[in-house]
Amino acid sequence: MDTNSNLVTMRNPLNFFRELLQQPLRISAWVFFLMLINMASLAFWNEPLAQLVFITFMLSAMLMMALYSRFGFTRILGLGHILWIPLLAWLLTHIAAADGAFRIYLFALSATIAVSLILDIIDVWKFRPGMALRHEAQDVRE
Repeated sequence: MDTNSNLVTMRNPLNFFRELLQQPLRISAWVFFLMLINMASLAFWNEPLAQLVFITFMLSAMLMMALYSRFGFTRILGLGHILWIPLLAWLLTHIAAADGAFRIYLFALSATIAVSLILDIIDVWKFRPGMALRHEAQDVRE
């Protein structure tokens, strides 16, 4: 019996950024924009909501690195943003209480997260067993 057949090959999560830079410009630019708008929460660190945004971003990044380690740079990485669903709901219920630059930031962040979640749902759906190989082959042809 081969004891190695159940082992999963894990990737070094530090290679994520190298692979990100090898993606089409629209993908790498979008990911860097997502990182930038989430990191902008540090500018409003005195706001508890900004702290929640940053903590959620860091937890999502850790989840994404775990997914990358297991699956590589594939559509399943969209699942790394699962924590953004409750975050977006929370943001939308608290924007009205914010004011000034922080309110503008929360609007921009909410819109960005909403777009990202739509793209993530599409990507994760396409990653389903049986669909992943067909879509990956199609992506190579495009």
